[in-house]
Amino acid sequence: MSPSSRAGGAVVLRDVTVGYPNNPVFTGLSFDIAPGQFVYIVGPSGSGKSTLLKLLHGSLRPEHGVVVVDGLPLHQMRSWQTAEVRRRVGCVFQDFELLPHLTAFENVLLPLQLAHPRIRRSREYAMEALEVVGLSDKVDEIPGRLSGGQQQRVAIARAIAHQPRVLLADEPTGNVDSPTSAEIMELFADLNGMGSTVIMATHDEWVLASFPAPTLSIELPPPPVRKAS
Repeated sequence: MSPSSRAGGAVVLRDVTVGYPNNPVFTGLSFDIAPGQFVYIVGPSGSGKSTLLKLLHGSLRPEHGVVVVDGLPLHQMRSWQTAEVRRRVGCVFQDFELLPHLTAFENVLLPLQLAHPRIRRSREYAMEALEVVGLSDKVDEIPGRLSGGQQQRVAIARAIAHQPRVLLADEPTGNVDSPTSAEIMELFADLNGMGSTVIMATHDEWVLASFPAPTLSIELPPPPVRKAS
């Protein structure tokens, strides 16, 4: 499997502001991520790590500024255009978001078919993704019969099945033990080595100490002081 075998995956933010009236999450945020980098997004609670990933996933638009992911101007795109983002960007959510009545294989296959209705080898890609995360023997198990670490692996398989240029991960080690965290980080390193741009939000001190960011670490500032209404 070779996610992101084509050149691409760059991320550009320019003067981005996100938040609510009198309650900004962050203001004036700017940075560049080159294709193929492995990046940590770090910062204190409330600094907007998950919000930033939502921006990069196209599920949230900024109040102000420019957000470009793999050449797509997300700050200008309409909701009906986000399907193109889903084809290029994979996301591992913090709470897994697996469908409890579907098997591991079906949890990987269904989103793949919805995002890529014309793909001819969807079943093959789904199985290959499960093999990559070491779950080829668990394809017929429902999430309730899997450990937390195994559920996290299913979520990762779902995110990489379509071979994304950019892989986003929101606290992927937050619900698993240290040995499983190490396995997840090694998997991300392998995916990055095959070409995917990996952007991971984390506050896991063990991970930050044990697996220093190979290329870049972006630290978000503390949340702005809330203005009195």
